[in-house]
Amino acid sequence: MADNVTKSKFEKKEVTKLATFAIVMIPLSTYLLGTKESPFYYSLSMIGNISGYRLEFILWGIMTGLFLTFFIERLYVLKSFENTRARRLLISSLIFLVLTVLIPYMGGLKILSKIHNITAAAFGICLTASLYLFIKYLSERDHKLYHWSMIMLNLIILGSLGLFFLFGRTGIFELFFFISLSIFLGILNRKLFRNKKTS
Repeated sequence: MADNVTKSKFEKKEVTKLATFAIVMIPLSTYLLGTKESPFYYSLSMIGNISGYRLEFILWGIMTGLFLTFFIERLYVLKSFENTRARRLLISSLIFLVLTVLIPYMGGLKILSKIHNITAAAFGICLTASLYLFIKYLSERDHKLYHWSMIMLNLIILGSLGLFFLFGRTGIFELFFFISLSIFLGILNRKLFRNKKTS
């Protein structure tokens, strides 16, 4: 009964509009922050911590984390995905992203920079692991959508890692990750609810 009430809340028109706003704002705000300096030379952390945009960086991280968590949790609820591990990983990704933007990077203490890097990596790992569990769940309902989703998520991860190794720790791979992830989630949302038979 409680699950049905939660699902009905997420199905409301206002919540759907908020989800659309969230998935548009994530790549837009990431691009705006990531291009305040050259993304070929500066990572988002560098822009936030050594280029005078610390407040913007913190707000971006908190907003992006909340929007991602909300959008993905909405998908989980509406598709009746009841996996405790996936939800814990999703919440953990939010916590790690917030910690990442709050912990100073390239400051006086090297230990803080190391912790910053660890929480940043933990955010990506937890988020993608949660999505992998959801995509695996989709295989039970729509095998074609499962294959498409798995290919897209792997491309996002491999593309991000490829850009990281090619350009180093710069904003290029971060821009690619957040923008491509947002596009993927937007398309996945459309595919999931285009046909009521798959719900």
